[in-house]
Amino acid sequence: MTTKPKNDKYKSNYSYTLIFLGFFNTQSQSKPKREDNVRKILVTTAWPYGNGPIHLGHFAGMVLPADIFARYHRMKGNKVAMVSGTDMHGTPISLRAEKEGMTPEELSEKYHKIIKKSLMDMGASYELYTKTTTENHYETVQELFSTLQEKGYIYRDTMKLFYCPECDRFLPDRYVEGVCPHCGEEQARGDQCDECGMTLDPIDLKEPYCSICNSTPKEKESEHHFLALSEFTEQLSEWIKTKEGEWKPNVINFTKQWLEDGLEDRPITRDMDWGVPIPNGEEGKSIYVWFDAVIGYLSATKEYTEEWREYWEDEEAETYYFIGKDNIPFHAIIWPAMLMGYNGLNIPHCVSANEFLNLEGRQFSTSRNWAVWLNEVPFDPDAVRYHLTSIMPENKDSNFTWEGFQTKNNEELVSTYGNYVHRVLTLTQTKLNGEINPSQIEVDEEVQNKINKITIEAGEKIDNREFKKALEKVISLASYGNTYLNQKEPWKSENPEKTLYNCLNITKALAIITAPFMPHSSQNLWQMLGKTDKIHEQNWSEAKKPIQETTIKEPEPLFKKIEDKEIEKQKDKLGSEKMEKKQNKIPFEKFQEMDIRVVEIKAAEEIEGSKKLLKIKADIGEEERQFVAGLAETHKTEELIGQQAIAITNLEEAEIFGEKSEGMILAADENDRPILLKPEKETEVGTPIK
Repeated sequence: MTTKPKNDKYKSNYSYTLIFLGFFNTQSQSKPKREDNVRKILVTTAWPYGNGPIHLGHFAGMVLPADIFARYHRMKGNKVAMVSGTDMHGTPISLRAEKEGMTPEELSEKYHKIIKKSLMDMGASYELYTKTTTENHYETVQELFSTLQEKGYIYRDTMKLFYCPECDRFLPDRYVEGVCPHCGEEQARGDQCDECGMTLDPIDLKEPYCSICNSTPKEKESEHHFLALSEFTEQLSEWIKTKEGEWKPNVINFTKQWLEDGLEDRPITRDMDWGVPIPNGEEGKSIYVWFDAVIGYLSATKEYTEEWREYWEDEEAETYYFIGKDNIPFHAIIWPAMLMGYNGLNIPHCVSANEFLNLEGRQFSTSRNWAVWLNEVPFDPDAVRYHLTSIMPENKDSNFTWEGFQTKNNEELVSTYGNYVHRVLTLTQTKLNGEINPSQIEVDEEVQNKINKITIEAGEKIDNREFKKALEKVISLASYGNTYLNQKEPWKSENPEKTLYNCLNITKALAIITAPFMPHSSQNLWQMLGKTDKIHEQNWSEAKKPIQETTIKEPEPLFKKIEDKEIEKQKDKLGSEKMEKKQNKIPFEKFQEMDIRVVEIKAAEEIEGSKKLLKIKADIGEEERQFVAGLAETHKTEELIGQQAIAITNLEEAEIFGEKSEGMILAADENDRPILLKPEKETEVGTPIK
């Protein structure tokens, strides 16, 4: 077995969190007639952990853009395979399973079904949505592992890990909690601090404890397999240069920074039974989830089709990875390095990473139930898809509000698009008995040019993964149709055929070019136009062709107005079902050891590079102390000066974000917003709190 000397520079930084996302095929996909120069396109999204349902942020960030992209390219006649699935092996799964008295397999299978159904209900169009516990996946992972090992890119080494004597086992990242070394958050996980967002190594946590039994773990060496990532620095650097100008700046900049900082070899096995077994490996260890899950793109393609090599070995094929920004290193550095080492398989054609979607001005928080769960959304999926596309976090974080959703639905879908369609179809029924015979009717050149222009431009924007701009183009055609209809006033004319014919051409075009965004309503509209086939079987260019002789069916509203009471009901759900946190009781003597007193803030300033932290100087009675406190987002520095506060003054000195902190200023945490604690009335500085 290949070995390699220890890298003195190596610091165990292997515990990145992967939140893998995907979606599901809702219908068999009949292919439109293909145009020349057919492209082979593999569309993937990151895989969600099977430890709970997914929320709206997951869907908006990765699933929806991928689905729009894939649907469009099918309609262009390209050969598309969209594959992904549920990640069944992450430590969040095994940890939650232990706490709920289930096996990891039982828990992940339960949520795999929930995730799969919720994605199907939202209209996601997967060719295959699978999971990482299939025999095919195990074989593919082990084969790639063995090949990299034979080529010398995987080697054995030892590393320090936490070991719990009470549980008698090594503790994977999320099995360790403690105080964040960067911001002082007391419930930071071993892989990441949710308070400051920093990626962590369990060894770096202060006051660490086992999340299962709450005992203090010990450091102990364990032997593992490592991926020689540092060997690919030059090759990756040259490759990423070829993507500048093609990929989003956030992906390019993040990747280049990682490369400039220097790549470090990474452990790819862990001390757990739950996971893909190491080929000829020892008991109690498995392949690490981040190595296992990215290979799922390959194994899922193999599971979907015997022609999988067309997507992975044909140099003309294009692979697109739709992910969140937290997954950039895995898809733009680590997975390409694994493919380079394996050799013979296509490296990513495009890694498209969105920023984060916030909810009502705050980050999604599953622990505080500050989330909209995809399987609980009670509204029309197309209305949800429309609004999420309009606020998609393509280049910066965006914010979902229930009022914003209601406004978009009522003003744009109901009043603009839906109203136009309903007026045209109703007028065709009342004025022409629903019959349209275009043989004797002239096409309005201005209308046709508008349809052609918008169809082409919207398609180009989708292909360039500018989905918000594409949707703006699409809805502008409905606005144009309303203007045209109002100007022509066919309800006043004795010969309204020409106007209604051209309005129907707009309507037909809208049915086609809205299909990638709103698949259900576009199919409904297609049927109201008298069509009996599927909207997704149409070629994209069909939008530019005038409507043929047809009989219009009785029109029905495409969208439903959303009332205020429906929105209030959803807002009331936020944060109302908080998950219980385990309370660790301490002896009364420990409380008595704490020196808690009234202090007076003398100075406050922001800390460069931190959005949340302030450096505060405070009089504690007999001297001034420096504190680092997470008050920057809710308190202005000038307003803090002169205020009294409550602080613990006998904590060990800590370094937080490069600044020393000689204690802790106390604040209440109300829905992630700190409220400074202070005496009821002005009190002598230094007065103890008992």
